[in-house]
Parts: sequence; C-alpha cells; structure tokens
Amino acid sequence: MTAKIDLKRLLRALIIILIVTVWFIVVILSGKFIDLLRGPGLAFLLLGGAAMILMGFSGPEIGAAFKHASGSPGDRERLQKSAYFWETAVRNFWMLGVLGGIIGFIIALCVSRGGLGPIASGMAESALTTVCGMILGVICLVPALKLTGKLNKQPLPEARAVLEKPVEKTVKALRFENIIGYALFIAVMGWTIILPLVSKPINGPLNPLKIFFNWPSLIVVLGGTIALVMFMGDASAGRSFTLSFALTGGIGSLVGFVQAIMGMSSRVIADVASGISFIISSCFIAFLGMMLVGIPLEDRTVKTGRNRKGLTLSRIAWYVFPLVTLIFLFIVFILVITPIKKVV
Repeated sequence: MTAKIDLKRLLRALIIILIVTVWFIVVILSGKFIDLLRGPGLAFLLLGGAAMILMGFSGPEIGAAFKHASGSPGDRERLQKSAYFWETAVRNFWMLGVLGGIIGFIIALCVSRGGLGPIASGMAESALTTVCGMILGVICLVPALKLTGKLNKQPLPEARAVLEKPVEKTVKALRFENIIGYALFIAVMGWTIILPLVSKPINGPLNPLKIFFNWPSLIVVLGGTIALVMFMGDASAGRSFTLSFALTGGIGSLVGFVQAIMGMSSRVIADVASGISFIISSCFIAFLGMMLVGIPLEDRTVKTGRNRKGLTLSRIAWYVFPLVTLIFLFIVFILVITPIKKVV
C-alpha cells in the first residue's frame, strides 16, 4: 500500500514538473522572449536565484523543502521552514527580475546608438527579464501555498511543548553552502554587468559605471542605511538592513526624480541626466544591499525562530520596493524619450 502511494506521489510530481516545464519553455521561446537568453536574462535569474537560496539555507534544508513540496510528510517545524523556503524563492525571483531589468535598462541607455528608437527598444527588452522573474515566482508560489495549507490544517503545538523546546536565540556561523552562495551571486552580478559593457562599445554620453555606482546615491543609500541600522539596532537579525536599504533607496530615487523634473523645467540637460543617474543608481545600490546583506541575514535568523513577528514589514519591503522601482524606471523611460531643447 505504501509503495503504491509513493508511486502515485512520484507520478503526480513528475506530471506537474513536465507541465510546468513545457509551459515555461513555450512562454520563453515565443516571440521576443527569446531575447532573455542574452545578457541579464534567464541565466541571470536561475543562477542568481540559486545563489540567494544558498546564501540563506543549508543543503539539508533545501532538500527537505523539495521533498515536502512533492508530498513527503513532516512535523510542523520542518514544514514551516519548507514553506518559508518557497516563499523566499518567490521573493528572490521577483527581486532578481526587477534587478535584471535595472541592469538591462542601464546597458541599453549607455550602449544604444542611432537615436531614440534603439534606446527605447533596448529598454523594452530589459523589461522581459522582470516578466520572466514574475513567471518563476508564480511557479514557486504553488508549493509555498500548498505547504502553508498543510500548516493551517495541523493543530497548534501545546504550550508545554513550546516551553520544553525554547526558540534558538543565536544564528549559526556561515555554512559552506552560504559561502558558495555569496561567491556565486557576486560572480553572476559581475558577469551580467561587465560582459555586455566589454562586448559592446559605449556610444552614449553616459558612463555606465557612474550610473551603477553614482557617488551621491552611494552617500544617500549607504550613509542613510548605516544611520538607520544604528538607530533601530539588532543588525544581526537582518530586518533592519532590509528595511533601511528599501527606505533609503526610495528616498534617493525621489531626490533624483525631483532633480530631473527641475532640470526639465529649466531645460538643463546635464541636470536631467544627473537626476536620471541618481534614480537608477539609488535603486540598484539598494537592491544590492538588500540581497547581499539584509535578506540572507534575515533568512538565517527566521529559521531559528527569531524575527518571525517582524516579517510583515520585511514582506512590504520585499514586494513594494521592487514595484516602486519599476514605477521610477517607467518615469526614467519617459524622461529619456522626451525631447528637450538645450539652453544656450
């Protein structure tokens, strides 16, 4: 009887994987989505997603999450960790999709030539990475909802059991998988940024490295984050870093937007370009800070039982800040294609 049940679960899992794989391939290979195979596209999302998982989870925890998603039983604590694993996978692909869109946006802005047409086309293609990240996030949302449903059906643990098994208060040192994850993430970011800039000539007036790391944006985002983390405390938990980077990234983008609008009103092209760089760089630096510092620390902390009550604010930062970034990128796109006359 057990063998038949296991065989049914295996066949069901294989059918689901096959359907999802075929659907995903059809979506990717249809029309312009084939462009995801170049630059910050599908490889960026898959490798970046794997890196972020390794930064926050151990090998046994990753294996258990896949087993539980395929139907294997488990106690409440293990199911809770697996449900959180799949939730973080949704978050990772969503944020990586937006980050890949930012990178493609900057590269298109700096290397395109021949007028506004190629620039607009390159910026539109960069948005495909965001769409692909959303698709991968939706795929990972299915096991997350499935495991959450299982948890809701289980009875809550008794107070005695909670007292007998106190919550772990310390975060363990970095595991080998975590170190591999950090190295892989840095390598993926370097490959995604440097390779297109080396293979394509810089034809525009904007320097891509100065857009990626605009020094006023660095001061606003990094300086503001350090100040906020020192004020909020509990830096080891990661939540303060996540919230601080999201807040300072939003503030920096708003400052750049105001500067760009003032440049448009006075018809000073240099001020408009400076404002655009401020917006994009603030978002990019905030994303890097959240994904390299805040989120991995928070993932490793939540698994120990700490910081679970503060996940609501973190979820707002995970999902709202990328959405705000997309809005600012759309504004930048409008500013770029809007012609203005230079004041003489």
